[in-house]
Amino acid sequence: MPDHAGARDDKHGEAMEEEIVGAALAAGLDASVVEALTETGALHKREYQLDRWLVNGRSRAPVAVALEMDHRTLSTQRLLLKVPATDDTGIRLIESEYVRHRNAYDEAPAEFAEAHLTRPVREPVRVGKGRFVTFQAIAGDDIESVEVLTALLNSMLGTAAEDATEIACTAGDFAEICGTVVRGVLHSWNGRPRTRPQAFTVAEFLGLHIQHQLEPGGRLHALSMEHRGDRIEIAGEVRPLVNPFALAGGALFGDRRIVRGLVGRTHGDLHTDNVLVRVHPAVDAAAFHLIDLALYEPEGPMTRDPAHLLLYILARRMDTLSAMQREGLLDYVIAPDEHLVGRLPNWLVELITCLDRAFLGWLEGSGLQPEWRRQRLLSLAGCAMLFLGRKSTNSEDRAWFLRLAARAADRFVGMPGLPAPDPAAARSVPVSPPAWRALPDPLPVTWISGLVRPRTAARTALELHLVPFPPVERLAAGRLEALKEGLVAAGREARLFQEDEEVRQEDPGVAAGSSGAGLAVTRTGQRSAWSGLPNDRWGAILDRNDLAVRLRGLLDALLRVPAPESDGFGIALSVETGGLVVSEGPVHTSVRPRLMAAAPRLLADEVLVRHELASRGGAVADELAERLLLAFSQGTEQR
Repeated sequence: MPDHAGARDDKHGEAMEEEIVGAALAAGLDASVVEALTETGALHKREYQLDRWLVNGRSRAPVAVALEMDHRTLSTQRLLLKVPATDDTGIRLIESEYVRHRNAYDEAPAEFAEAHLTRPVREPVRVGKGRFVTFQAIAGDDIESVEVLTALLNSMLGTAAEDATEIACTAGDFAEICGTVVRGVLHSWNGRPRTRPQAFTVAEFLGLHIQHQLEPGGRLHALSMEHRGDRIEIAGEVRPLVNPFALAGGALFGDRRIVRGLVGRTHGDLHTDNVLVRVHPAVDAAAFHLIDLALYEPEGPMTRDPAHLLLYILARRMDTLSAMQREGLLDYVIAPDEHLVGRLPNWLVELITCLDRAFLGWLEGSGLQPEWRRQRLLSLAGCAMLFLGRKSTNSEDRAWFLRLAARAADRFVGMPGLPAPDPAAARSVPVSPPAWRALPDPLPVTWISGLVRPRTAARTALELHLVPFPPVERLAAGRLEALKEGLVAAGREARLFQEDEEVRQEDPGVAAGSSGAGLAVTRTGQRSAWSGLPNDRWGAILDRNDLAVRLRGLLDALLRVPAPESDGFGIALSVETGGLVVSEGPVHTSVRPRLMAAAPRLLADEVLVRHELASRGGAVADELAERLLLAFSQGTEQR
């Protein structure tokens, strides 16, 4: 007989599970997060309902104020619920968001932690590989008495924005709040100033700001490939300036340890959307609360948080400034004590004054002001590059941030007390080569001839393929269709496709540009990219320098493709000759000593973990170029 009672229980259980995550909260989360919260709630007899979404800037990471109803203890608690935008597969779990936040709270002076830091509660909920939903108790305990600082910024500027507030906030109030936050971070969270025992190289210090963004797949890689010299020419500047990308790569100072770093406990992502301020019954600057401590560092650069806070405010409200004010602001941000205020708005002058005054007050009696002046410039350059690479930065503002980064870098290089820059200084290189892991058998690869129709790709093309290892679940056909726009966007961001280039999508998962370059994703999760080779009267040319740059560009595009992630990738590489002769040698030379009609092909018989591929992409591209040339030389004819 049918078990009607069992069927009723199943339906009741399904209905209960649907109610565990309220509809309003579920609507703002992806399906995997809803599923993970539902499973955890079912196990612990908890429900989650949305109270309100918390303004979190232009970040893709959802932050909600949620009500957690615990049916075991018959209690309800209001918590912050944070979901990371991407997984942490590429880093060790001891460096994950949850662990960093826990460390920030545990390592802070107890009084500061209780008053100003959100406290991690509950165990994190695992969503996927290295991705966790975290819960935080709100410092101050009353969410209705606080407002996010961005809302006060917009209120101060009289802006009718979504995140504006009716709370009155003057320019002086806003500047004082920002100064108080920075003073709290410096004095109360850290105590006395201190320096790192071993000095940084310039590249290391800037790397603490931009991380691996200059590597293939990083937001700054394509732009840095356009500006590879030690100097950079920018429209609006009267002379070439120091190239901030080159400086971050080790140019001019090489491995000399000349930055005596001021270090300590740092938020790592200090901006107006990560600061809550008490506004009821009145605005109280001293009652601030820092949220989202996912990038906390116990030994971070102290000049980074104030620089990031300032530039975030500028990026957010650059629309309020005239062209003349933006020009004057470049000078004033770099050296406020050397330039007249001019026509700058009063709120900006007060803001910059309060931030610098907070830092100088912290340094009083230490004698470390010279270190601060130099590192302030480096942090301005590093943070300006960060905003230059962020999608949330308005396109019309990117040139301003590039000029700021270059001016700060240029000013730093000329600071007294530093050794003279050496134009021949070698750039910093990784201490050890990428850790390739050999496979017993090559992974199956779909080459360019199996991806696109004849004549869709350049006749002679360099092709690069990343094959997931271990294999991933096969993509549904509908998922490939959904990747179309992402492929085109990834290609344009990596400069594989020019902004005005026509890009055709003849098949699902394939984007082919009119220049002959292209990107593809297969149902097996393989990522492929290709671009045409340079040619002369002999045919296609394999030039060592051109190959290295070209491979970095292809790898950059592949790492931006919004395809399913894998723990690692096998790498395959080939040259599609199109039936033409291929020769090796520098471009623009009349001598072609070696010719070849057959394509050199490197099979996917070695694997790199995803994190190494992203963080060491430049070294990987250089190694692949050498391997390809070696394969070419072993199969060539002498002519």
